[in-house]
Amino acid sequence: MSTSTFHVAFAPLDVVIPLREAIIIAGTNRDTPYFPGDEAPGTRHVGAFNGDVCIGCATLLRSTWEDRPAWQLRGMAVATIRQGQGVGRALLAFFDRELRPVAPTIGIWCNAREKAVLFYRKAGFQVESERFHIENVGPHFRLFKPWRQETLSP
Repeated sequence: MSTSTFHVAFAPLDVVIPLREAIIIAGTNRDTPYFPGDEAPGTRHVGAFNGDVCIGCATLLRSTWEDRPAWQLRGMAVATIRQGQGVGRALLAFFDRELRPVAPTIGIWCNAREKAVLFYRKAGFQVESERFHIENVGPHFRLFKPWRQETLSP
């Protein structure tokens, strides 16, 4: 996906780590921007780039939702000065466009920080849990965005 000021593309892990460190890890007691599954086969890292500068990132890991294949969204971050400018929406749209047609999954799920829930709801995610706390990070909700409605019925 391209816009007048940035483009979105698959990216190697080492390109997205500095932004994760600055946006997700800063201000928490977590000591690493690396997540379990980052280097697993099938994991997809994506960056939003202004030239060569990574201004947004997200990772999808192969996972399950209610015992069915799904993607888990992790490590989504947008540079502070670029928040509210469509970078996050562009990252999610890239996943929809690039992975939805080829991945045999029912959708995407994530554990979203409380302050990000409205963003995800506007992008088609549904809140699927009560509020819960992740140690050293804060309050979260579990969200899900269905891709294949017909497979969600029993």
